Amino acid sequence: MSKVKIGGISFVPEMWNEKKNLDRLIKHYREAVAGGAQIVASCEGSLDGYPTKELPQRRLQQGLPAKTVKSAAYKKRFAAFKKQQLALADRIKEHCIPALIEETKSLGVYFFLNTRDRRRGESVYKTTFVINPKGKVIGKYDKIHAAFETGNTCGKTYSVFETDYGNIGVLICADRNYPETCRILNVSGAGLQIINSYGFWGEGKNDVMLKQRARENGSFIVFIHPKETVFFS
Repeated sequence: MSKVKIGGISFVPEMWNEKKNLDRLIKHYREAVAGGAQIVASCEGSLDGYPTKELPQRRLQQGLPAKTVKSAAYKKRFAAFKKQQLALADRIKEHCIPALIEETKSLGVYFFLNTRDRRRGESVYKTTFVINPKGKVIGKYDKIHAAFETGNTCGKTYSVFETDYGNIGVLICADRNYPETCRILNVSGAGLQIINSYGFWGEGKNDVMLKQRARENGSFIVFIHPKETVFFS
């Protein structure tokens, strides 16, 4: 990686309110660039507000209790959530993504934006869009370890993106829990790893884990959460 200034956008987005979140995101985006940032990254769910937390969380190993999944009340609740999530993802795709592409083109930096992305019918992914200084989406990364998030589709492939400053890999929240994920990005040539997150944070488990991930791979890590942005090396 060549020398570069990186900015993280940390704020708590409001669930289901993409318009308000967009306004706040652009405000902080401009502030980061005014401060000299050449690469800017958002926290996880920066436009959607992470609405998955409204539903019971599946456990990867066990799943929700069968009686919960089969109950008429849960099925009704899930159907309503899915309909609302699809509408939210459509609004984000139609209005917010184009606005942020134009903003990025105007600011002339790289932007790593995390939000929901609807594709292939009713599939909704937790996706980080990588937008270059010309306002072109040069790639996307879909959260792989998302099976515990009810209603979301899991990604399949880890990605490293080529920028003017070097190769950058992306992980999203729970992806960082597994040593192999950071290692895959490292051996794929990433000199910097950006982690868009919404889950646990702060001193203790998170900081200890990410310090270890950076140390064992000899790479830089930027962790962007609604409550903090932290750099590890």
